[in-house]
Amino acid sequence: MRGTSNLISFDEIDYRNTHDLRRAQESLLREQFVKIEALKIVRKALENCFKVNGPNGFEECRNLADKYLDLLPESRAQGYLGYQRNDPSK
Repeated sequence: MRGTSNLISFDEIDYRNTHDLRRAQESLLREQFVKIEALKIVRKALENCFKVNGPNGFEECRNLADKYLDLLPESRAQGYLGYQRNDPSK
């Protein structure tokens, strides 16, 4: 499955088909890891901004800090079991 960019939702699959179920699980995990990596990139940029700007970092890096705080709640890795068990379309 590596190298394919087809994202599959749990809403689009038949749960009895194990191949499609596995692809949907991998797709959900891939989306979560992309969000985590985006958060890491913003955090690293924020750290560098504070290092470069020193005492003025709170003012100069405000936009990065706001972006980091916006990304923080949605970037938690939750896995697929919680969504899979509580899928309303099942």
